[in-house]
Amino acid sequence: MDDEVYIPYTPKMYEREKSHGGLTDDRNILVNLINETTLSVESHRMDEERNVSEIVESGKGYQYDFPFNGVPRPFTEATREELLNTGIHTASLYRGLKRQGLTVEVK
Repeated sequence: MDDEVYIPYTPKMYEREKSHGGLTDDRNILVNLINETTLSVESHRMDEERNVSEIVESGKGYQYDFPFNGVPRPFTEATREELLNTGIHTASLYRGLKRQGLTVEVK
């Protein structure tokens, strides 16, 4: 997310919230078990009725002018690719299950 969202520019009118109320704050991450093999993880940072994740992802819906107004920053696909390339999601799941006391074997 840093490469796609935070690094491209430094805001001049506000301070980014990041993990303190922003897109990467755990309180803004919705996790839902869809079925026994599918887990949905979604950033749900809201600004009143507006989903900030969707605005940043699409570049549409900003209420002020700035250099990235209208410019999409597709962090969802970049995150998906990073997970596929690094396997960090598998390692995180493994550590979490072990921490819960489960015996886990990675195949």
